[in-house]
Amino acid sequence: MPAEPKPKKAAPKKAPQAKPKQPPYFLVFALISLLITGAVGWLGFQTFVVEKEQTQLESLAKLEAEKRANAIALWVTTLQEDVARMGEREALAVAVAYQEQAALADFRRTLERNLPGIQAIQFFPRGSANLNSDAEPPINFIQMDLIYKAEAREAIIPEAVKFDGKWALQVATGLPTDDDKPALGAMLLTLSMEGLTAKLRTLDASLGQTTVLQKVGNSPELMLASHGNGDTQQSFDVAIGNSHWILRFTPAYTLIQQASINPLPFWGGCLALLALLLVASALASRNIATKMAHKKITKAREKAMMSAKEKRELDVKVKEEDKSLLGLNENKLAEVSDADPADAAAATPENDNTALRRIFRAYDIRGVVGEQLTPAFAETLGRALGSEALEQGESALLVGRDGRVHSEELCSNLITGILSTGCNVLNLGLIPSPLLYYACAEATGGTRSGVIVTASHNAGEYNGFKMVINGNTLAEEGINGIYTRIQRGQFRSGDAVEQAQEIIPAYVDRIFSDVALAGDVKLVIDAGNGATSEIAPQLFEELGCEVEPLFCQIDGTFPNHQPDPSRPENLQALIAKVKASGADLGVAFDGDGDRLTVVTPKGDIIWPDRLLMLFAKDIVSRNPGADVLFDVKSTRQLNSLITSYGGRPIMWKTGHSNMKQKMLETGALLGGELSGHIFIKDRWYGFDDGMYACARLLEIMTLRDQDIDSIFEAFPALPSTPEILIPISESKKFELVKALISEGKFQSGKLTTIDGLRVDFAKGWGLVRASNTTAALTLRFEADTEETLEQLKGLFKRELKRVAPDLPLDF
Repeated sequence: MPAEPKPKKAAPKKAPQAKPKQPPYFLVFALISLLITGAVGWLGFQTFVVEKEQTQLESLAKLEAEKRANAIALWVTTLQEDVARMGEREALAVAVAYQEQAALADFRRTLERNLPGIQAIQFFPRGSANLNSDAEPPINFIQMDLIYKAEAREAIIPEAVKFDGKWALQVATGLPTDDDKPALGAMLLTLSMEGLTAKLRTLDASLGQTTVLQKVGNSPELMLASHGNGDTQQSFDVAIGNSHWILRFTPAYTLIQQASINPLPFWGGCLALLALLLVASALASRNIATKMAHKKITKAREKAMMSAKEKRELDVKVKEEDKSLLGLNENKLAEVSDADPADAAAATPENDNTALRRIFRAYDIRGVVGEQLTPAFAETLGRALGSEALEQGESALLVGRDGRVHSEELCSNLITGILSTGCNVLNLGLIPSPLLYYACAEATGGTRSGVIVTASHNAGEYNGFKMVINGNTLAEEGINGIYTRIQRGQFRSGDAVEQAQEIIPAYVDRIFSDVALAGDVKLVIDAGNGATSEIAPQLFEELGCEVEPLFCQIDGTFPNHQPDPSRPENLQALIAKVKASGADLGVAFDGDGDRLTVVTPKGDIIWPDRLLMLFAKDIVSRNPGADVLFDVKSTRQLNSLITSYGGRPIMWKTGHSNMKQKMLETGALLGGELSGHIFIKDRWYGFDDGMYACARLLEIMTLRDQDIDSIFEAFPALPSTPEILIPISESKKFELVKALISEGKFQSGKLTTIDGLRVDFAKGWGLVRASNTTAALTLRFEADTEETLEQLKGLFKRELKRVAPDLPLDF
């Protein structure tokens, strides 16, 4: 029988394939619609509601501020007229001229009855007024100016003056007998501020806060009186007529309500827009989905291509974010600006003293005593500075000195020279440099100019002068101007007086009123036998610290170590003392107190550029958009840190005068140098002050309740070198840097020449510059790894040997 055919196996059924899920494009588009509506609503709300409310509030607030300023101005004018009217009595003028005491006593009683708030009445026969710090109240340059104007029958503006920590108002008037004749004398009234505060109390406090401030010339604003409370961070300033005063008005909630707008109609429009977008999304979702998918694919491809391209980049490429900071977008090298000041004067016929010219450095005057610096030179310099101050409208110079063995003699001769020009002297005595800057910033004695005898961090055989004229620390151009004045003998002559002036208590009180520590701190202070030896322990004990003094006896021979905290060898005793005492930190100040370096309980040195990173985080985070300066020797990490907190990093030339001038030019709130100069404008004046910087550091520590080692773990240090000093003669150091710039071969590194030569690579940088304070080259290196650091050092050694084969290089 034929075999039965085998039944065919049924083909396996294909499992039904699920259709790929389509993304919910409608929901995505609906979400986008919501976002668009929200964005449009937010922008529209800002434009049509918030901005309009702000505009209305500004208009109302400005009108209110002007109204209040006019009221205060009228009060000031009335006070002036009342005082002038009281001084028009001929009998009073005669009584003052002939010092008829019984008549003057009667006039005093009459004045006190008619003018409430009088604290003192002083009469001066014509030409009899003199500086007198023992008078009640004292007669200083401010009072002398009021009296002179009164005798000359000039218009006089009342001025607020602080005595024993309290404000008082001083008004002067001449005592004439005839309209055509000079005044026989002057009357100076000192009144309490009750009249002003009473006037402020008449203003409607429910609308906002009214504050009266005094600002004379370029001096800082000082608050005289305030009334009411404001509820916004925005305030409006109006000048108060016929005074040195400014009225600052801060709106309160009542005024803000008056400027408010009903937002309901606007939000109804936003809901209509949302409905329209949702209808459109239902019609266009498929088309939009296709485009979005295509866009994702394109972006993925582009990202892959970019990643491959980045892997092919060479390490020597400089990061794009650093180009504008370092000035690397320029194809042509900038001219060396850190040139020897002697070069600038070499072609002038009057430059016949090379040794003298070399002590006029880029940001102060400095040299070896007995060689370039002598008492006779100090007197000549005093004549030049006194003449310069007088020509810039100043009538006096503040003078201080550090604790070096020859500073007192140099200071005495300097004062003799100043007085010979007719410029008065306020002698501050032995002080750190920041106290001179503070005295100038506060216009102590009515002047913003001064000079201090100091050689800062240099060895004991050095000395010098740091100078401030009309609030500006002299740098290259200003110092060259003083040299030219000396060479040409352009000196004034006249009679002047010297007066002792105490500044330390006011300085300590000012910091105590600004800085508050939120915890206990044990602090070791190494003053290096310099000018901070007495004031620094006093200041920090006043702030509540437990202070362990180290080398805090003033000794100009510096028997323990050189007064330079930027050198690691000068910090070893401080590190040992901090460890042994269990202190929270140690701080070392230089010879004149404008620089500092910090050490931790672990014995780590916090170099000032890392300290600047902490200050930048603290200040910029509270002031977005603020400028922060740092010098060419500082870490490049500052660039990204400052930018990350919304600030603007600016690299600039090394030197305290250069930095202070750039601080003024840019309005920066913070600046710093690797050498230890820290410049804080936030709540302070912007000059370099090691003690104030230390106080702000302690404030940050105690507010965070962190030890200093923990705080700086957030700012890890890259492998780097401290400053490396290569000895070289003063006459050769600037020429060598010029030769290195023109002849050096630094591969693909990018050169910056604003101050010496800095060469940047993607993984590190190196610097060579001529020191302006010592006969040396200054070098520094920083890199991502120790290996790269050694490669950088080797590259710079090779190029330095190329231009200076005999230069000793042991780094």
